[in-house]
Amino acid sequence: MCVISFFQIIFSKIIVSETLIETENIKDVPYSFQHIYNFIPIIYRGKEYKQMKIGLFTDSHFSSHDMTCGTRYNNKSLNKIKEAIHYFEESGCERVICLGDLIDYEDDHETVIHNLKSIAELFLASTLKYTVLMGNHDCFCLSQDEFYGVLGETTKPVTLVEGNKTLFFIDACYYFNGEHYAPEKSHDWMDTNCSDLSILNRRLNTTQGTVLVFMHQNIDPDIPESCRLNNDQAVRQLLEESGKVKTVFQGHYHPGNENMVNGIKYITIPAMCEHEKAFFIYQL
Repeated sequence: MCVISFFQIIFSKIIVSETLIETENIKDVPYSFQHIYNFIPIIYRGKEYKQMKIGLFTDSHFSSHDMTCGTRYNNKSLNKIKEAIHYFEESGCERVICLGDLIDYEDDHETVIHNLKSIAELFLASTLKYTVLMGNHDCFCLSQDEFYGVLGETTKPVTLVEGNKTLFFIDACYYFNGEHYAPEKSHDWMDTNCSDLSILNRRLNTTQGTVLVFMHQNIDPDIPESCRLNNDQAVRQLLEESGKVKTVFQGHYHPGNENMVNGIKYITIPAMCEHEKAFFIYQL
């Protein structure tokens, strides 16, 4: 499936939550998304296509707090996730991918676990499959074992193959020294790296067909440097040299963005905690 720049003349429709929007009709874009109209990423190709649909959301930052950082409505995110799941089910999605920062800080460990269990209950009550990447906030709140122990082992990111497309998941929650983020370690979220480029290169070399990449942090050079990997240029180079990567989906940068660099589309999904109906469908 091809994701096309809005600056091109196209006759596709875009799914933004429950609204089908003609690309040339900006007045129909929900108000909260008008500022990212040129970056809305999802092209809907019609019901006659039988490829797999995946639901996408990111940066829900769910916690008991009314607001953090002045713009994050953390305690509203559980209902937003519930709304997203309902929409994904009604739209015929088979899988949901969360690009990270599912949860956020609390004053005590027990409340963090309780919050994640509340999300897990929503997942279990649905008919969908889930893949959840850990973002920096998830890693600073809980260990990997705790996080996936609550959500379930099946939510761990593993390479998925659908037809001639392969879905890659990159974990960039690594410090420069190669250690993975953890609650007891530094919470320096700007020290973010893809830790072993040789493994990524080997995976790309042994994969056939088109590759779609999913990650929490950013490698799009259009995104502010504070939200990008320290070795983003090296990662982009590997993706470009493979000739297989079509699209990179990212979270972390809350306003959202869309960019094309050397033939690869970089799509940054807007943060659920800061926007209404910030959930999307991508059809393979």
